[in-house]
Amino acid sequence: MRASFIHCADTHLGYEQYGVRERFNDFTRAFQAIVQDALERRVDFVLIAGDLFHKRAIDARTLLHAIDGLSKLKTAGIPVIAIEGNHDRTYYRDGLSWLQFLCYQQYIILLTPRYENAVPIIEPWDSRTMLGSYVDLQGGRLRVYGLSWLGASTESAIKGMAQALDQHRAEEEAAGVEYRVLLMHTGIDGLVPRIQGLPSLGQFQVLEGKVDYLALGHVHKPYTFGGWIYNPGSPETCSAEETQWTDRGYFYVQVDTAEPMLEPEARARFHHAEHLQNPRRPFLRYDLRVDGLESPQALYARLDEFCRQHGPEYQEAALAPVVLLHLSGILAFDRSALDQTHMEEMIRNAFRPLHVRIDNRANDQDYEPDEGEFDGRDRSLWHALEKHIFAELLARDNRFLAEKDQWSLVLADIKAQALRKDEPAQIAQYLREKRASLFEKKEE
Repeated sequence: MRASFIHCADTHLGYEQYGVRERFNDFTRAFQAIVQDALERRVDFVLIAGDLFHKRAIDARTLLHAIDGLSKLKTAGIPVIAIEGNHDRTYYRDGLSWLQFLCYQQYIILLTPRYENAVPIIEPWDSRTMLGSYVDLQGGRLRVYGLSWLGASTESAIKGMAQALDQHRAEEEAAGVEYRVLLMHTGIDGLVPRIQGLPSLGQFQVLEGKVDYLALGHVHKPYTFGGWIYNPGSPETCSAEETQWTDRGYFYVQVDTAEPMLEPEARARFHHAEHLQNPRRPFLRYDLRVDGLESPQALYARLDEFCRQHGPEYQEAALAPVVLLHLSGILAFDRSALDQTHMEEMIRNAFRPLHVRIDNRANDQDYEPDEGEFDGRDRSLWHALEKHIFAELLARDNRFLAEKDQWSLVLADIKAQALRKDEPAQIAQYLREKRASLFEKKEE
């Protein structure tokens, strides 16, 4: 028996990332590219391992974009087998999800098993009830099972599925099943630190030998294990974290049960899986450590180096990039001194991007007065304590370090003027005069 199929997941249609409408279209383009490849390769079926949509309550445009792609596959006679991911499920158990709607409209086959004591019931998908845990293809010789998103119950469902498959092995053989695929919307614990509570690789081992191809989703990082576990990653960039996984995309799988094929680092299998990258918009993340940069100008200079080095290659790109500047570390000056508008303009001039986002996670130096130096209960010392705090805070900004004591007196005077409710113009003029004299002194 020979067959071919495409395995994708986490397309997240409808995601208007950063509130940018063109990002909404980008996710559609990524999905359409996969559909087009399936049509050109004339695959026998397509698998969607959950999270077709980005959210449960989609708008009409998102639904139309999904139907546009799925209808092309339907017209070509290519069935689409899908499961629900955590983003696809309804808010209420008795509600109707949009994947169920697509199933009722015969655009997809949605596998939704019933359970008894956490064990999936092995029963064929019924086109009348739209329920069932598996569907047979290729004249009954290839069987696709499906388990939708189960959250904390995933581990017990894996054990239950292994038991159920053991119990139905004789039935499979009698029916002439030669190749088995299992769709699951879950991942392997530990591959992405921020995603926890998933089954371990060892917990999946109970399925080895019972299924030939385990098609996963949910985790946007692509990976394979043992020549039988596959996760394609997200076709489009859902978060800046994903920029480090440049090989995200989908799998094109060829099956031949008459001639075992040797997968890399695995025993002989009856398939060959090729990981492909679909076209997508460039998404750049620049992590800029601010430690050791003593002024905003020093930070701008570092950013300018990045812009000069990488900007030219994207100015003529077919798709303008999304650029994220991530600031981290300890600032040697007050964070309010940073001109974010200026930094955004630098990036726009260099990259001509679709969107610029600055994520400022840098911290100011914290002030902690020396223990025992001042007793806050003694009101006679409050004025001295105030000037001491001003001086210590000013010392954390290198621009004011040399004249921190003089500047502390200026701040104390400004506070006093504000408390007296002096005219704002008068206070501003006082600050301008002090700034001119102190900075002039510093230059001397």
